[in-house]
Amino acid sequence: MIVYYDSYCKICTNSSTVWKKLDWRKKLTFDSFRTMQNYPPAMEKSLHVQHNGKWFNGYSAIIEIAKMLPLLWIFVPFMYLFKFIGLGDVIYKLVAKNRKLVPVNQCKDGESCQINPDSH
Repeated sequence: MIVYYDSYCKICTNSSTVWKKLDWRKKLTFDSFRTMQNYPPAMEKSLHVQHNGKWFNGYSAIIEIAKMLPLLWIFVPFMYLFKFIGLGDVIYKLVAKNRKLVPVNQCKDGESCQINPDSH
């Protein structure tokens, strides 16, 4: 499973760090979509996961990640319940909409950092 996260987002990088620590079975691969040359614009709005040829995004991506991490399995039924009643997607979108983007350590030496004002 490949997890495409936003390396400009502190919540995203912290989540990825925690998931890496919980992934003792080495089932997850993490990649910042910011390193891709032509990433889909939708990746700027939500977490994306590719698994077995299928794509998941947002709250559904978090569920897929939890299914791969044994310590989180106990939460999966509740996550599906939140998905079913619509609360999981609502909370995810609220957090994603209000996250802060900071391109820390993303600039090359001797160059200025460009921030796209339309990206948030």
